[in-house]
Amino acid sequence: MGSVTLVGAGCGKDLITIKGLNAVKSADVIVYDDLIDNDLLDFAKPKAEMIFVGKRFGNHSEKQENINRILVQKAKENKKIVRLKGGDSFVFGRGGEEILALQCENIPFDIIPGISSSIAVPENLGIPVTHRGAAQSFTVVTGHTATETDENYKALAGLNGTLVFLMGLHNIKNICNRLIENGKDKNTAASILSKGFDKRQKRIDGTLNTIADKAGLAETPAILVIGKVAEFNFQKTKKLPFDDVSVTVTGTKHFSDRLSDKLKEQGAHISTEPSIEIVPNYSSIPNDFKSYTYLAFTSSVGVKVFFDYLIESKIDYRKICHLKFACVGLGTSQKLAEYGFTADFIPSEYTAKILGKELSVKLKSSDNVLILRAKDGSSEFTDELDKSGINYNDVKLYKTKAIEKCIDCNTDYITFASAGSVSAFFENEGKLNHSKPVCIGEITANELKKYSDIKPLVAKKHTAEGIISVILEDKNETIQKVKTK
Repeated sequence: MGSVTLVGAGCGKDLITIKGLNAVKSADVIVYDDLIDNDLLDFAKPKAEMIFVGKRFGNHSEKQENINRILVQKAKENKKIVRLKGGDSFVFGRGGEEILALQCENIPFDIIPGISSSIAVPENLGIPVTHRGAAQSFTVVTGHTATETDENYKALAGLNGTLVFLMGLHNIKNICNRLIENGKDKNTAASILSKGFDKRQKRIDGTLNTIADKAGLAETPAILVIGKVAEFNFQKTKKLPFDDVSVTVTGTKHFSDRLSDKLKEQGAHISTEPSIEIVPNYSSIPNDFKSYTYLAFTSSVGVKVFFDYLIESKIDYRKICHLKFACVGLGTSQKLAEYGFTADFIPSEYTAKILGKELSVKLKSSDNVLILRAKDGSSEFTDELDKSGINYNDVKLYKTKAIEKCIDCNTDYITFASAGSVSAFFENEGKLNHSKPVCIGEITANELKKYSDIKPLVAKKHTAEGIISVILEDKNETIQKVKTK
């Protein structure tokens, strides 16, 4: 018999609990809703089964009975299942119905709480659900229900605390009218909080008498907050460079995750869309490293694949301790440092050509270089070594494979970290829409020109930091142009 763990995913990738994230990482099957941050699925095991059962107003993809049946069936297949729900499983998440179904079948289960949107979204948009002198309690109410049961609006109208209606946008006029009819002061402060924790999140303020007329300005999902606390605005005043910037990050999962983390540190809203995957070729790696004096890496992926090979093959690191290391750039050398080794050489410019040119000057005729890189690596590196008569073995350590997925951009920028990520995007009919492309270097930019007439931003340094810098420059230039107008 398998087991089921109900996990509250919170209100975004960064608001899941550590315990919840660990459950996602170990699951055999993930049954997930529409309102979770899909980036959480990237933490799953490579072969984990993903089952989407999302439900939204007016578009129910799965009946609750079918969801219960899926959980029971997969548990009887001896699988470890995570039922991943937005917010918390029991705050209008129907988690209780799923637990009852599991209990009927004597299936083991666990529950990991999540951060509810009823608290987190108002807080993120500056509204405390309680505040001394304003509200000593808060009541969370569903804005729509699948049953005939009606709320006791007379009791709700008589409460002095905060009223929080979830999923109530489509029913807002009825909610407000019923509260007023039952004695709630029509001038009570009210706010609609739309698309919380998204770049497009919006706070719309009014009163109980006026807020319904402003509902057309909001998008779902939305929360309605009614009470004196809606007069406050405690939105953060600490500003980050990319607070109002959204970025789609493509490429390998390894690089996408690293760039995404750095962009998030600057406040950006991120959509991570890995477009290529790495296929290692361990058979091409030499059995003996004694004849080599240098290892050369042209990407951080190459470093990872090589050390994955050493670890999986149980090869003692001491067998490569006589070697010196050349890395194409700072990001590659930082990856190498994660395994306890320091780069002996990094070129003045982070390109394959300059790496080959400057490394050739440093090497002696007796040196022998083992190059570990992608199958489609630039010939500019080895051309420079050939000019200087340097001995080398150019090992095709891995190849890239396009992920069959159409990426439909809806962000300010989209980043491309290699020519392969560009071709993968367009050959899978990806749509740039209004997103401005950002390329890690000229080779990547030249590949983009084959598919689009849009002039991309090109990083001066071929690193994640270089991509961030060129986006920041463009953002500041845009702001300046608006000011001068």
